[in-house]
Formats: sequence, structure tokens, C-alpha cells
Amino acid sequence: MESQDLFGVVREPPGSRSPTPVLASTARRYGAAAIDGALAIVAGALSGLLYLISESGAEVPSLSGGALSGRILAVCIGFSLVNQVMLTAIFRGSVGKLIVGTRVVRLSDGGRASPIRLLLRWIGGIAYGLTILPLALLLDGTGTPPPDFAGVCITYATNKSS
Repeated sequence: MESQDLFGVVREPPGSRSPTPVLASTARRYGAAAIDGALAIVAGALSGLLYLISESGAEVPSLSGGALSGRILAVCIGFSLVNQVMLTAIFRGSVGKLIVGTRVVRLSDGGRASPIRLLLRWIGGIAYGLTILPLALLLDGTGTPPPDFAGVCITYATNKSS
């Protein structure tokens, strides 16, 4: 007799989950990262635009104080943090990952990743994405997939056989 939840979905018996999840393709990983990055940049740009509109009166607002660039940077980082950590903790994926059909799981057993692991993954991803990845692309890297940080990995959202 199969166990079902409240909505009639068959529950997986304990131990039936594959111990090693099937990793998502590099194209999907980079596609999700591009969508997430574009969303963060758009959020920052909109914040900067709203700042300029709110500060503009009869004269041109001063851009020398760094308030505009600080605001844009803070919104970009804040949006990225909420998208990559909080949304992933709730929905198992950021907006970009959900669009391309991937999710973030624990590397050890394919279960839901904890918020602390997701925060460490976000910090590692920012450091990797801003330093090592551009250098690898400039130096014609080997095309190896990016590393998985903090014991979590990106898999296909549906069960995809190898």
C-alpha cells in the first residue's frame, strides 16, 4: 500500500531517494545565473532611477556624494541575497533556477538545503563569480562546470535519468 499525502501525491519511501543527485547541465546553471544577475541589476537600476526622480527638483541632483552608487550597490546585493538565499530556502530555487527548471539540494542526499548552507553558497558564488570565473573565461578555460559550494548542488527540478 502506497502512502499518500493530503493531496493524493504518493510519498517517497525512506531511502528511495538517490544518494547522489543528477547535476544540472552547465548551460542551465549559467542560464539561471544570467537571469538572477540581470534581475539584481534591474532592481538596482530601478532603485537608482527612483532616487534620481525623488531628488530632482528644479536643479540637477548631485552625483558626487556616492549616494546613488551606494544605493544601487546595496539594492543589487540585497536583491541577490533574498533571491539566492531566502527564496531558495522556501522554493528550492531562485527565480532564475525556477525558470530554467533546476533546484538547489544537499549534495549528500538530495534533500532541502539549510539557510546557513545557502548563505555560505551565496558568499562562495559571489567570490567565485567576481574573481575566478572572469579569469577562466579570459584565459579560455577548460569548460569545466563551476564548483558546488557549502555541500549543496544544482540539480534538475524533475527526476531526470542520466
